[in-house]
Amino acid sequence: MRLLTQWLVVALLGSVAGCGRSGVRIAGDAAGARDAWAVDVVTGADLGIGTADSSPEAMYAGVVLGMITQDEATTSYVARAVFTTGPRPTIGGCPNCCCGVEERGLPIPEERPDAGEITIAAAVGATTLATLDHSGDLYGMSDLGWSWFRPLSDYAPVDSQPWSPGDSLQVVAAGNEVESFSGVLRTGPPLAGIVPPIGPSPVVVDYSQAFEVSWTPEGKGDATMLLSLPYDGGICYCDAPDSAGRVVVGANLLSPISAEQNGKIKLARLTISTVASGNATIDLVGAVIQAGPLAVE
Repeated sequence: MRLLTQWLVVALLGSVAGCGRSGVRIAGDAAGARDAWAVDVVTGADLGIGTADSSPEAMYAGVVLGMITQDEATTSYVARAVFTTGPRPTIGGCPNCCCGVEERGLPIPEERPDAGEITIAAAVGATTLATLDHSGDLYGMSDLGWSWFRPLSDYAPVDSQPWSPGDSLQVVAAGNEVESFSGVLRTGPPLAGIVPPIGPSPVVVDYSQAFEVSWTPEGKGDATMLLSLPYDGGICYCDAPDSAGRVVVGANLLSPISAEQNGKIKLARLTISTVASGNATIDLVGAVIQAGPLAVE
């Protein structure tokens, strides 16, 4: 099973892990052709699963994700795409934090919908997502929270052309099961005023008390902030409107981990625009992410 750490494309997140300490098991970001989706039986309320408002309800849903990640001294640009049947899952959906373990079992044998060739155009050039990845691998998504985690896709993540935070990217999909669509993906402004600073030096957290992360809001109020950090061998997601300026993680959700154990904290600003094709609702998401080492002790 290959793990995918970065992405910039269309992505849909499906299942969510339970809030608090849960035994829910969630699939990894990428699954081989013989791997599939498996999750313990829990309620949607326990998982933090939700669907976004969509009227009229479309046959398919999808996400186009344009992502820039600043991880210590490295900056990366990635594009990804995922589509699924039925109502579109919520992006984020865990204001009180949702935590769980990422594991996949055997995939459900079913056709994965796609929108044909997808092009994402930046000022310096265009990035093309191939219609299908014929390697036999399937790809999941975990950069938008638990709700978009479950759907699997034949689209492989690709390194994309660079852009600057705040740029607008043109997205065009040729169409297939998901009919053709186009739209503008707003990448969103850079993150600023993050406290504690996330960067080359580890963020040190006292697991005996609640942990707060704050930032300077963008000012437009239409973006979602998503915080992720390790949890008992899995991961916790906590989200809030950008305008809130902060998110708080309860002490009961903090598990001791050192930076040497690959403790990692990520804060993302997700700027979301929604477009429609003849049979689908698609979220175009610009993700600006700050990542760095984490120690909980």
